[in-house]
Order: sequence, then C-alpha cells, then structure tokens
Amino acid sequence: MTLFVHDLAGNAVVRAAPLAAALARDHEVEVVGLLLSGDDVYAPYRHRVRARTVRCGASVPAVLAAAPRLARLATGDLLYACKPLLSTLLPALLAARRGGRPVLLDVEDDEWASPTVDEAGGGLRGALRRLGDTHGWIARAAHPLVRRADAVTVASRALQRRYEGVLVRHGPDPAEFDPARPELADGAALRRAFGLPAGRMLALFAGRPRPHKGWETLVDALARPEAAAWDLVSAGPPGAAEAAAQARLGGRFHQLGMVANERMPALLAACDAAPVPQRDVPFARAQLPAKALEAMAMALPVIATPVGDLPEILGADERGWLVPADDPAALARALAAVAADPRAAARRAAAARRWFLAEASVDAIADRLAPLVADALARRGRR
Repeated sequence: MTLFVHDLAGNAVVRAAPLAAALARDHEVEVVGLLLSGDDVYAPYRHRVRARTVRCGASVPAVLAAAPRLARLATGDLLYACKPLLSTLLPALLAARRGGRPVLLDVEDDEWASPTVDEAGGGLRGALRRLGDTHGWIARAAHPLVRRADAVTVASRALQRRYEGVLVRHGPDPAEFDPARPELADGAALRRAFGLPAGRMLALFAGRPRPHKGWETLVDALARPEAAAWDLVSAGPPGAAEAAAQARLGGRFHQLGMVANERMPALLAACDAAPVPQRDVPFARAQLPAKALEAMAMALPVIATPVGDLPEILGADERGWLVPADDPAALARALAAVAADPRAAARRAAAARRWFLAEASVDAIADRLAPLVADALARRGRR
C-alpha cells in the first residue's frame, strides 16, 4: 500500500500516520510525499513515519512538476491519496495508470475553507482576503478528480455530506496511549520530567494555537477566577500567541515547544484535562481534532465545544464536557467542575477511552478500511 501525504513537513502526517498503522496490520505500507514547508518530516512524527520525499516549492507550477516524480516513487498495489489535492490525488492517479492500480482517497479537512479565510473578518479587507485564498480555489479546481477514486474515506460527518464515503476516525495506537502502562503511573515523576509544577491542575493544549482552535478563549478562561487552580501547558511551536499567553498568565503558563508523538502519552498522563475549545467556523466544523482523540485514549477529561462531530464523539456529557463556543466563562466553569469532582471526571474519561477503543483506535480503523481495500483490489483483478 502506498500513501501519498500532502506536505510531510507539516501536520498532514497526523492523520496519515494512524491510517498507515492500520493498513500495516495486514499489508506492507510505504509513505511518499512532498516536502513543501520544510526539509524534513514534521518533527513530532519524525521518528514514527519513514517516508520517501520530494522537496519542492509550494507554488502550483512546482507541485504540478513534482507530481510525476512522486508518482514514480509509488510501488504499492493500492494507492491511497491523503487529501483531495494536486500534491496527493494527482500523483496517485498518475501512478494508477501503470498497472491499473486502484486509488483510495482520504479527506480529513475542508480544503475549500481555511483558517486564514475564517480569520479574514468582514468588510472590504475580509472580502479581498477571501478572494485571494488561492488554496481554496485550487482545491475546488481539483475537485473533479475526486470521482476518479475507487473509494473515499472521510474524517467527519460534514466531509461525508460532501464526499460521501466511509467515516474513519483517526486515533492513536491504544497500546502506546494507554493510561494503564506502569511507566505512566507516577504523575509526579512525569511532571518533573517535563518541568511542570506539582500541586497545580494542568490543562494541556497540544498543537499550533490557531484562532479557529479557540486559543484566545482558552487563555481568557484560564485568566478568570473560576479557573484559578489551573495552569496552561502548551505543546507546540512557540510564537506570538504563546508570548501573549505568558504575559497574561505569568507563571501559570508553561511552554514546552514541540513534543515528539511518542512522548505524548507521558505528557497527557501528567496533565488533568484537555480543553478543545473549537470555534464555530467553517474549517473547524469539518475538522476532527487529533488532540481530543489522544486525550480520550489516555482517559484524560476532555472539555470541548459543540462544533462539528465533537457532540457525537463526547456523547453530549457522557464522555466529556461540552461548553458553548467563544464562551470563556463557561469553559472556566467546566474546568472548575473537573477540579471539584475528580471521581466524576474519571468516570467520564474512562467512558471516553472505551468509545475510543471501539471507534477510533488503530484496530477500529483497520476494520473499517479492510472491506474497502479488499473490494478495490478485487475490482483491480477484474480490470
């Protein structure tokens, strides 16, 4: 199986990695992709994903020129394009011309929307930014290629409504993200290893603090008196947003920088909750935040907003807490509730792990992919 991954230097690999792990249960798997925004695989997954890459510029002509080179790297009997883009679906279709190999397509984001457009605001300036959203226009232009895929998988209900296909949630390896692992039992030792304080409640935000992820709402919530018992831990690339949070929260803010994926179970075990305060904007509605699934796998309480599939995933309040989007006061109250009743929090978090094992673990992914792969390969044999 060959997976084509868009910009292996970026976080597209976060969805591709569990798909590759699931396919590897029954098949040999290779990963190929472009390096558009850096010279190496995305740092948190660098030691987890081995890939053959083509370095090229991010312009459309450069990507088009690189597509045949990428296609020639593919040796799999089945080709799996991760994202409906010229950087993935086009080289997969080019490779499919040799030997009539079937092509699967995976869609994890709404490529027609973008965080940049969501942040554009109103007025003339916002309208101009939306008109200048080159990525969105290119994604629409590439959309006719979608019908040439033999089957489609999607990450969310919103994407399923557009692309149809099979819903596949992407979660981590449950053997690694397992709160019962003995080496994860000593929370105090884990905190010392990460340089985090003892005696404080720790809320973990993993990833880049983009506005559509509700970063400002989270910082505002932590600054409220209801959340005075909590510190904020950021595991992502440092930047202006983190500097502003540091100025706002002072010693209650802990910037760890990029954390390798294999260290995330330990970091999750060291913390007390994972807020996922997605804003109600087009890009977020189609997104499945990987950090929510990783927290659920580790039975860490998740506090989220009712955006996209999060209400379904959290089962209303059965497996976590749902608070209104853009509401720092509600988020602060939910954090206070977690701190006030740790037993109730543990019950919801344990239910969340059970849901994860059944719906989003590597084995669950493999079970959903198996009939698609078998059917695609069978159709290849009939061609």
